[in-house]
Amino acid sequence: MREFKLNIDEQAVSTYENTVYNCLGLGSCIGLFLKDRTTGISGGAHILLPQSIPHVLNSLLLQFKNKGSNLLNLRAKVAGGANVIATGYEVGLQNTNAVLEHLVQQKIFIAAKDLGGSLSRSAQFHAGTGEMTVRFSQTKELKVY
Repeated sequence: MREFKLNIDEQAVSTYENTVYNCLGLGSCIGLFLKDRTTGISGGAHILLPQSIPHVLNSLLLQFKNKGSNLLNLRAKVAGGANVIATGYEVGLQNTNAVLEHLVQQKIFIAAKDLGGSLSRSAQFHAGTGEMTVRFSQTKELKVY
């Protein structure tokens, strides 16, 4: 098994089917996971700010293309985007709106999302099964997508 622990502003793409991607401590950050449903190529990113989303998504898509993926076969799962700090800027909401907008613009199907709220969470994506699990830090609640 290949495992990636994606820290803030990190991303990874793998052709290895048995790959796991982890994004820990997603407050306002977004954990984005992509999988090509025909080739099995997968990837993930831990996105900090809405301004970085176009760059991160374009970089991921280029890596998918370079590994032989047809971008029309991509499926996305996303988590995070909470407003954990009451600053009035609502960075979590801005991140959520920006990532969803960019995925739609790129015609990437959004298969699952766990976004918003006020609690931080950690997300894990298993490329082999396509399953995303989300665990909330404060409540220990576990969701599976």
